[in-house]
Amino acid sequence: MTTKERIRSAQQEAAKLAVKTAPEELLAGAADDEAGLEVLAAMLAHEVAASHRLMQRIAAVSDDMLNYAEDVNGPDEAAALPACDDPAAELAAARLAAVAGRLMEQVRLGLVALRRLRSDLPADDEGIWLAYRYADEKCSPEELDRRIAAAKAARAAHEPPAPKAEPSERSQMLRGLALEAAAALAQEAGVPDLAWAAADRSGVRFLSRLFTYELGAVHDLAMRLAGCADRAFDRAVASEHEPAVALLLAAAAARLGDRFRRGLLTLQRLAGGPDGPTKIAGMVWGGPERQPGAPANDGTDALAAVPAA
Repeated sequence: MTTKERIRSAQQEAAKLAVKTAPEELLAGAADDEAGLEVLAAMLAHEVAASHRLMQRIAAVSDDMLNYAEDVNGPDEAAALPACDDPAAELAAARLAAVAGRLMEQVRLGLVALRRLRSDLPADDEGIWLAYRYADEKCSPEELDRRIAAAKAARAAHEPPAPKAEPSERSQMLRGLALEAAAALAQEAGVPDLAWAAADRSGVRFLSRLFTYELGAVHDLAMRLAGCADRAFDRAVASEHEPAVALLLAAAAARLGDRFRRGLLTLQRLAGGPDGPTKIAGMVWGGPERQPGAPANDGTDALAAVPAA
């Protein structure tokens, strides 16, 4: 068997295995050369929306369990009775919160991936222009703006944007069928509206807003579990027992705190914070005025005209 025949046989075997796992329309759209990346990005957005819904629901149940634990373990001030030491509800809430934290991490990583695949920044956001010079003197801000405008005009004249090829009719058909199959799965997951908004062109912003809700939920759970751990330590000290329950609750609170920290840094990067990557659009001469007629853009002539250091 030749190499091409073995590759063809492997492709056929992979296709047979694939059609048993997911709708054929979904797989065909995802594997298409033209529409595949867009379909996969929409599928990822749907998964992020489903994870968000599950995270919020589990966080709500965890909160209810902690409310129940307060009723069980809280002191009866009217009867002056000591607090009951029944950690079952608190430990159940901690286990639920751990699952919510893992789902939150999936949402965070999904946001990072979607931000790279589908940017919702304006199309004309080309980056920043750097001004360089070899001496302490620099031109005025007005002159720098003029030079940047001239450099942009020169670049546009010499490097017109390449026309984007329209997708073929076959690719458009596969994309439509794949997105319909994905929408049906989103309906089954209980997130038809969330999935639609997440897969929209500006879906990253929508999901970022949803993620802020998750940050609030995980902060609430972390603080309440920290309080449970503190009270469990007090009960262990009073009864002279090993604080095993308190340590478990404290560990759960610590993991949730780490999720909050990671999520906060991710949101900062998504919003273009100070640690975010910056795209460099070009460079212009920002030093003293040149001789009349010297070019102001960052082309080869402009670099040749720069005085030596």
